[in-house]
Amino acid sequence: MSIVSNIHKFFFIIFCLFVSACSTNHQIKSKRLNEWTVSTVAPKYYSAYIDILLITSETKQGGWRGMVTKYTKFSKNPNSWEGRERYSSGYSIQSTELPGLIYIRWYSLANKKTYNKTIKVSEDIRNKMREYYEMRCGFNNGLYPYKDNILLGLAPDGMISVFLNGTCFDNELQFKVQAVEYKVADDFVYPELSEEAQSYVDEHGVPVGIW
Repeated sequence: MSIVSNIHKFFFIIFCLFVSACSTNHQIKSKRLNEWTVSTVAPKYYSAYIDILLITSETKQGGWRGMVTKYTKFSKNPNSWEGRERYSSGYSIQSTELPGLIYIRWYSLANKKTYNKTIKVSEDIRNKMREYYEMRCGFNNGLYPYKDNILLGLAPDGMISVFLNGTCFDNELQFKVQAVEYKVADDFVYPELSEEAQSYVDEHGVPVGIW
C-alpha cells in the first residue's frame, strides 16, 4: 500500500472520530429534562399531613395540582433531614416546563398547627435541574443524569428546607423559608400521631429552629 494511501486512510479515520465525537456531544446537549418531581419529608416522629400542593410553571401559563400522599415520609433522624426516603412521597410531572412557584399547605400533627407558604423556584435552581451529568448509580448502574427532584423538608415549627436532589445525587440545600400559620375552622380535628411518635413528642417536645 502506498504512503499516499496510508495518509488518506489516517485522515479518514481522524475525520470519522471527529464526526462521531461531535455527534455524541450534540446528542448529550440536545437531551432535555422532561420529567421531574416535587417531594416532601418530615423529621422522624413529627408527622406532616399534606393538605394542598399547587405548582405553577415557570412561564406562569399553566400549572399542576397534585398530592404527594397525605402523610409525608420521615427522615432518618428526628433532628436532621438525612435519609433516602425522599422519593416515596414524590409528585411526578411529565413536562419540559419546570416549576416557577410551589404552594403548599400542611398540618403539623405534633403541635397541632397548620402552615402554608408559596415558594419561589429561582432560575438558578431550574438551571441546576436542567444540567446534564453522566451519572450512573444503583444495582443496574442506570443512567440518571439530572437533579430532578425538589424536596421540601417540612419542620413542625413551619420552617421549610428546600433541597435539590436526584436518583444519583444527595440532598443539596438551596434555601430555607418560614411558612406562616394558617387559621383552620374551630371544629377542625387534627389526625392523631402514631403511638410511637406521640411517646417521643411527649418526652422531647417540639423543638424550634433546629431544622
